[in-house]
Amino acid sequence: MSEKRYDDILLICDLDGTLIPRYEMIAEDNVRALNTFTAAGGVFAVATGRTPESALPYLDGITINAPSIFFNGAMLKDLSADQVLETRTLEGDLWRTFAARILYQFPRACVEVYTQEQCNIISPKENDDPRLEEEFYSVNHTTLRDMEDATWLKFFICDAPINLSFIERLAKELGIDQCSTSFYSDANYLEFVPPDTSKGAMAEVLHAMPAYTERRVIACGDYENDIELLRMADIGIAPEDASKDAKGAADRIAPPCREPIVPWILREIL
Repeated sequence: MSEKRYDDILLICDLDGTLIPRYEMIAEDNVRALNTFTAAGGVFAVATGRTPESALPYLDGITINAPSIFFNGAMLKDLSADQVLETRTLEGDLWRTFAARILYQFPRACVEVYTQEQCNIISPKENDDPRLEEEFYSVNHTTLRDMEDATWLKFFICDAPINLSFIERLAKELGIDQCSTSFYSDANYLEFVPPDTSKGAMAEVLHAMPAYTERRVIACGDYENDIELLRMADIGIAPEDASKDAKGAADRIAPPCREPIVPWILREIL
């Protein structure tokens, strides 16, 4: 019997809650399955809300042989060449006004401005989200004034869900909803990226590249920020413990995240 080949497959996978249980490292079964997949002609890319440097420690020992998606679709980067291929940016002074209002009205929020280089926290240090220190983020504590001339890729607020609902109202009041795409990446994480930006939109850019355009797309994700990615794929897959909306956008439901998803894909889908 000939060895199974994956020469026609592009696999794009979310990290937290999909490939990796939250606050844990990747399972060895996933590592072995991914390397089996790429060794047999498959192409693998990551699609995450993380920065490149905060994603890489979770991917040690894995062959990533296609450009990957970061900042929830605001960056496409070739990790092997250490080359940024495309970015989307938040434009206009309105973002500074929005950030200032949040800092004033929600004094316990952790407010983060993501640039190409790092995560910049403009709220008081005591408000920091604990995940930042635990999850390999390069963090710069700074002020809104010092970020005024920077190029923003993503704007992020961590706060109680009730407060985030008021921040959504503020965004509409100021017109932020007209110049951005927003979504939750967890119950207490509200994110804003440039208009028409998503993991799915950047996955379309990736798939249109000559090296990948003939491949079928298999995509995996577990939360609201993965919905467009799941919809654009030929087969979208969500874990059983994914959000209701993510599962609604998926074509297939995999076992819960704690059961390694890639061996299941190779066994049940491919």
